[in-house]
Amino acid sequence: MSALYAMRYLGQTGVGMGSVYIGKGVIVGVDVANGRYHGTYKEENGRVKATLTLSAPPGGAVLVTGQQLPAGQAIPLTADWPANFANGAAQTVSVMGNPVQVTFEKIGDVP
Repeated sequence: MSALYAMRYLGQTGVGMGSVYIGKGVIVGVDVANGRYHGTYKEENGRVKATLTLSAPPGGAVLVTGQQLPAGQAIPLTADWPANFANGAAQTVSVMGNPVQVTFEKIGDVP
């Protein structure tokens, strides 16, 4: 599973995209608004269970959930996806209790 993925997401008030590395129990990424993603995951029973944080860029950001994320603030994200999450189907990420639909496309393996 250690790979770089393109991600595209759709929330209540907008869309976005970015890239994320998922592998070796670690998730690290960045989105088009310069939000930073850091976290971990476990594989259990054919599922990927992730816990991570989204950190705001220096100027802050408006999330696709419509919420404002002030500069320097970090919020928790959680996810529970099938092991084949990069199958083109939308996967749900919980952003402060609000669902965001994310699709993943594998760019390439990372050793």
